Amino acid sequence: MSRARHLLAALLLGGLAALPSLAQEAAPVHPEANPEANKAVVRRYFEALSGGDLKKLDDVIAPDFVDRTPGNPNQTRGPGAIRDAQAKARELFTDVVYTMDDLLADGDHVAARYTVHARHKASGKAIEVTGASFFRLAGGRIQEGWIVNDQIELFRQLGYTLKPPAQAPPPAATPPPAQ
Repeated sequence: MSRARHLLAALLLGGLAALPSLAQEAAPVHPEANPEANKAVVRRYFEALSGGDLKKLDDVIAPDFVDRTPGNPNQTRGPGAIRDAQAKARELFTDVVYTMDDLLADGDHVAARYTVHARHKASGKAIEVTGASFFRLAGGRIQEGWIVNDQIELFRQLGYTLKPPAQAPPPAATPPPAQ
């Protein structure tokens, strides 16, 4: 059977998922795609956050890093984006420590699930909040980040409660026009 017929049969029977098996050779692996090395960079990132030495972020975050965190309106750039956010958090919390729960890598992408332990300065309450961050790395540094923390749990631990918005009363019935 010719190669063209193999390709046609694969498309009809197996869909596009069969295409990689018919390829001549695999794409080259780039140094940035080393999952273990990329996980090590992300570990150093969380160590810098836990240690509070935010200057070390320059070693692991690219100068043109983009913070793509949901809700971040400006997609802030560079290590300063993380440094500024962490500085603001440390205005409210002390004893900030990140515990790595899971760290997974696939090529130049790394996913981290972690728990943040800290103490709220104003109330003295200890908090424990989970988070997940997703990174894309290049050149041995973090290029992009999507950072998601359980903000509702944080507020709950600080004593806030969630209430549904007040319902507006139904509009009053208007009398029919006089004739």
